[in-house]
Amino acid sequence: LRMPWSVADAAHLEPLITREWLVTNGLGGYASGTVSGVASRRYHGLLIAALPAPLGRRVMLNHLTELIRLPDGTLLRIGGEERGKQLQLHGAELLREFRLEMGLPVWRYEFGDYVLEKRIVLPHRQNTVHVSYRLLQGEGVIRLKLRPSVHFRSHDDPVSTIHPAPCVVTCVE
Repeated sequence: LRMPWSVADAAHLEPLITREWLVTNGLGGYASGTVSGVASRRYHGLLIAALPAPLGRRVMLNHLTELIRLPDGTLLRIGGEERGKQLQLHGAELLREFRLEMGLPVWRYEFGDYVLEKRIVLPHRQNTVHVSYRLLQGEGVIRLKLRPSVHFRSHDDPVSTIHPAPCVVTCVE
């Protein structure tokens, strides 16, 4: 499956919100979301782990905030998020393609002379997610700052439920 995207398409964002992907790990765990990166359903997340009873499925990693710093200092955001009832689709104008390779989601972003691919993989029979980024084209060093949104809630709980021990971590350069 390939979903090409262009700057002209960025004016019509509905496909980025309504088209979804799903990857499973063979344990009952999964990752799922919209092409835009917005977790628009309570069951969306980058890692919904299948834990032993009585814990069951738990949303461990809801989403990532992704910030790119170019060599000239320009800051770009990709992905999406829901703040209250407002959708924020960061980088929709940078997205050039979403595709599934062997059932696994791949996003391709282009900005200036740079081409960046993002992939999500869930290793078989592990409650683990790998989100990888690969610079395919472009000169100089770009920096990627990730801020994970960690929930530790039942996948059946409403998203608005607040649980103790919130965790926000800045990682990866």
